Amino acid sequence: MTINENLYPIKSWSDIQLNNIKHDNSVAIIMRTKNRPVLLARALESVIQQSYTNWHLYLVNDGGDTNPVNQLIDLNFIDLNHKITVIHNNYSLGMEAASNCGLNIANEEYLVVHDDDDAWHPDFLKETVAYLNTEQQAVAVLTNCIIINEEIQEDKSIQLGTMRWPNWHDQVDITTLIKNNVSPPICLLIRMSVAKQIGEFNKNLPVLGDWDYILRLFRAGEIKTLNKILAYYYHRPNHSNNYGNSVIAAIDKHQKYHVEFRNSLVRQSILENQGNYGILHILLNDNMEKYNLLAQKINKLDHKIGDIQGNVYYLRRKSFPLKRLAAKLQRCIRKWRHKI
Repeated sequence: MTINENLYPIKSWSDIQLNNIKHDNSVAIIMRTKNRPVLLARALESVIQQSYTNWHLYLVNDGGDTNPVNQLIDLNFIDLNHKITVIHNNYSLGMEAASNCGLNIANEEYLVVHDDDDAWHPDFLKETVAYLNTEQQAVAVLTNCIIINEEIQEDKSIQLGTMRWPNWHDQVDITTLIKNNVSPPICLLIRMSVAKQIGEFNKNLPVLGDWDYILRLFRAGEIKTLNKILAYYYHRPNHSNNYGNSVIAAIDKHQKYHVEFRNSLVRQSILENQGNYGILHILLNDNMEKYNLLAQKINKLDHKIGDIQGNVYYLRRKSFPLKRLAAKLQRCIRKWRHKI
């Protein structure tokens, strides 16, 4: 039997490619962009303003107009000189394939994907590199972040509101990660040696590529967390054009691939070992029993709450004559006091 391998994590790279990786605490920053100069200008500033300076930016213009990109690079020439590699794709390859354009040639010690619409706190690289230098067993570290809702009006970003990242967990465990992604790429610093071993970003996924990648990263070792607000994850809920977010503008596609991707993981697991069918059945059955038990308890509580509400209503009706009598007595007392 053959399976559709497009959605399942692709094979690892050869260990031979690990020989070129630097060991100097350098960071490869991969940034994808396409016809969003307003956001790209902010993203470049986010990188340039880092207090940690041992980085190299791989800017991938994925089929967009080259002029605005080149103009922004020229404008920041002093800060980006010898610290940037620009790749202009003749046509759009897609988000994950665009990331691979940078990953294939990067050889710094660490790796991070900085989307062109997000930003960092000035100490993001300083804090995360120091953390991985201390936690040698960790394959990656992710920070906390703030979601910022914005609109683009007349080539300017208008901030609408902020909220803390709702999916934060102090530890990254598979029971959480298998259900949903736990972090946007802007928060995640990865060891390049591990990134090369687990392979390229899955170009066959038009969405959810970051979730696929962090699941594969999880297989390599522990992903540690740093509970500091060091990244800013921007959303534009009112835009569906070039300035839209895929997580919002392509919500239907996200929902479709969310199911198909998880199904592909289970399908591969079952094909590799039919015994996994039994394990899956046991886990789902146990989950269903717990769900039914919880539903029964909730149903009993609903009945008790209904009984209490009925008793309260009954007491209110019975107390109504007493309330009328009390009101009459109060009126009589007021009249008596008035006469005195």
